[in-house]
Amino acid sequence: MKKIALIIGNAAYPESNLPNPVNDARDINEKLSLLGFETIMRTDATNQAMEEALAEFASRLSTRDVALFFFAGHGMQIGGKNYLTAINTDFHQEIPAKFSSLPLDKVIETMENGSNKTNIIILDACRTNPYERKWRGVDSSGLAPVYAPKGMIIGYATSPGQVAYDGDGHNGAYTDAFLRHVSTHDITIEDLFKRVRNTLSSSTRGRQISWEHTSLMGDFYFNYSIVTDELVAEYEEDAIADADYQSTSGGLAGEIIRGLKSHNWYEQNPAILKITRPNLSTFTKNDLFVLGRNIYQSSCGGSSVAENYVNNLQGKLTSMGESTFFHVLNGILFEIYFDSSGCFRDSPKTQMIDAVFRNEEFELFKNSFRFAKQALTPYIKNLFYIPLSARGISFDVVCGEKGQGKAVVESVFFEGDNVLYDLAGEEYFDPSEYLPQSSTLISKPNEAGEYYVNQSGYSLYERTRDNIRDSLSMASAVPSYRLKVSFVGLTDDIEKVLAPYTMKIK
Repeated sequence: MKKIALIIGNAAYPESNLPNPVNDARDINEKLSLLGFETIMRTDATNQAMEEALAEFASRLSTRDVALFFFAGHGMQIGGKNYLTAINTDFHQEIPAKFSSLPLDKVIETMENGSNKTNIIILDACRTNPYERKWRGVDSSGLAPVYAPKGMIIGYATSPGQVAYDGDGHNGAYTDAFLRHVSTHDITIEDLFKRVRNTLSSSTRGRQISWEHTSLMGDFYFNYSIVTDELVAEYEEDAIADADYQSTSGGLAGEIIRGLKSHNWYEQNPAILKITRPNLSTFTKNDLFVLGRNIYQSSCGGSSVAENYVNNLQGKLTSMGESTFFHVLNGILFEIYFDSSGCFRDSPKTQMIDAVFRNEEFELFKNSFRFAKQALTPYIKNLFYIPLSARGISFDVVCGEKGQGKAVVESVFFEGDNVLYDLAGEEYFDPSEYLPQSSTLISKPNEAGEYYVNQSGYSLYERTRDNIRDSLSMASAVPSYRLKVSFVGLTDDIEKVLAPYTMKIK
């Protein structure tokens, strides 16, 4: 994830030199750099320097996923608009003051026009302003509330009508509270700001309460933990790309793995039964990793003994001993997301994902889920759910009336975007291509109820809400216990909905 931040701290104002903003900017710059942000920093900046920094910031947004703007210094509200002042802002009259400051609306519009999906603005800019009574247009109640456009969160040092305190130490009170919490692992930005608010309230004895407005559509973490190198097991290339894997540890390992790779139930089932603790004692870590991969692929391929094995995975793994099951479970998890060439799958292998992820909460197995999380780090943008993620995933299934008391799935929304595509994955799913108003479509009965087929063979089936929820779980590689599905446009009397037999979610 590529992240960029523009950081400005202005302190050297005529008649009002502030003690903290330059320190605030430097400390924020250092902290964000450690958290993976590319940074642009300006301190004691003139209006021209602020404009040039914003232009540089804007030029880089198209290649970044996350953008952050931080300002510490004097801010003012004139005519309901917010302005971030430069050290050479002309405070003597209203119009010169506006045109020699940086309008907050310009910052917001600049970020909104970028291609990045997450925008963060942090304003420690509501300090008591000695210039606020110089003319009539300035509002002495601090910055005006601004409603964030989609994909943005704006954090204010104070609630509307309050002023920010410079703090007793190196930083302003708000920035100090933010710096205390920004490195916390695995908390969303919303939870981070709640912690900042509590710390700020305590440090100012309730005199200052921070405030946010958010239109974020997804979760953002400043410090999303990954596995340290010592937890990552190193496997040979022929185990990572296991299509032609050959065991080097003896006949039994090769025999079991070959049986599982056969795609023949009559060979897979007996092979599974040979997986015992004594038999595994001679396996190398590469054997165990490949064994786990092929246990899972056999269970997804219909081997009844393999399915039973995965459905009872906790007991099967613990009976092996920790030094063994670590590699086996690593292989099972790896197989969900990576193919036999070692490449990330376009569509994860999810037929048994619930049975595997049922073990995610057990401390005994956490290192394997950390291994999977580490392996998936380069592909976070391609996934809805990452192992050990604390957050749930929510889909909104939008349905339309088909007539005669029936409904059809039209789209599926995740964090404000439609993610339901046709099977080719190139166009959004369009139910009108399947329904009988087109002469190329036919209606047929089947044991599940009515369904429709188009010339390409794609089909819509009558499905219950639970059926659709299960399909979304598999299509998105989200364990069902982490998934919430809401149906939009359905009345309670509609029990079944026409939906694609195979859902393509991306």
